[in-house]
Amino acid sequence: MSDTSGGGDRTEQATARRLEKAREEGTIVRAHAVAGAAVLLAGAFVLLVGGARLVALLEFSLRSGLGLPAEQMRDPARLIAVAAGVMRPGLTALVPFLLLMAAVAFVADLLIGGWIFSTRPLVPDWSRIDPVQGFGRLFSGPALAEIVKALVKSAVVGAVAFWLVRSRAAGFLHIAVESWPYATQHAAGLAAELLLALAVALAAVTVLEIPYQMWSFRDRMKMSRQEIKDEHRELEGSPQTRRRIRGLRLKRARMRMMTEVAKADVVVTNPQHYAAALAYREGRMRAPQLVAKGTGLIALRIREVAAEHGVPVVEAPPLTRAICRYVELGDEIPAGLYGAVAEVLAYVYRLRAARDAGRPAPVVPPNRLFEPPAEFDA
Repeated sequence: MSDTSGGGDRTEQATARRLEKAREEGTIVRAHAVAGAAVLLAGAFVLLVGGARLVALLEFSLRSGLGLPAEQMRDPARLIAVAAGVMRPGLTALVPFLLLMAAVAFVADLLIGGWIFSTRPLVPDWSRIDPVQGFGRLFSGPALAEIVKALVKSAVVGAVAFWLVRSRAAGFLHIAVESWPYATQHAAGLAAELLLALAVALAAVTVLEIPYQMWSFRDRMKMSRQEIKDEHRELEGSPQTRRRIRGLRLKRARMRMMTEVAKADVVVTNPQHYAAALAYREGRMRAPQLVAKGTGLIALRIREVAAEHGVPVVEAPPLTRAICRYVELGDEIPAGLYGAVAEVLAYVYRLRAARDAGRPAPVVPPNRLFEPPAEFDA
């Protein structure tokens, strides 16, 4: 999309197409601190629930390593198997924990912005290694905002950590004089409390960061009026193409309209400048329906098609002008025109009955019977 007007006058909200293209390119709103807070919360929960089991497995791994016979440690052929046996209990405890943390971080990162897969960020962007542009980005508004956010997070988390360590200092010192395995269990409990408090503090800061990230993303996606015009031109095509499409649509609509004329019950005319074709199917329509209308050459074509298919043509100038002005194609005749249209249809039915019986055509009613009410004066 062109950027002829620069970025200073981007005052318009991004269009749906702009947001879609940005998503295809891998540009979406993210709040990565959510993943950090979620990992800390999950870690604290795991330590609170399964800390004792984790400590027991690590203790078993340590005892296995310290209790190995010296001859096994000197035999290179058995060393790998012995090492695997020693590390297996510890890995049994740590691998599920690490996989859980990775899954939590992955899912939490998708909470803001959702899932997206794009190879566009993998394409080399040489502007990123341009020292001039890099120096400019270093002192830009977004970079300053990131620095401020990092300082705020560090201050909040650091203050909470300092308060926790200070308030739990006696507990940490008491671990040194406790016996095994009570010391490890006590340490796991203190670590879980520390992680939980840090996670809550980081989550509180993250809750404040999410609105900023969403606002920042919308601000980056803003467009200038020229960009919006260029996008509309891109989507709709050139004026010549739009005129051609409109012409083709109009041509097809006229062809469909002429097909409906052949199935109409009557065509009322002006008699030269206007023509309207009406159809009424008793039991299927509540009122007569306008199936074709037009002026000039279109009106002439409607009369020609009606003559080719034996559709009666009745001259009713005021009624025809009112129908062409107040009724759209496919709509039913409004209640105010029921009387005049009923007179026309009654004459048409008498005309058909006379033709079927081989009698002379009935006399056309006076034009005043076909005139619409004053409110439909066209």
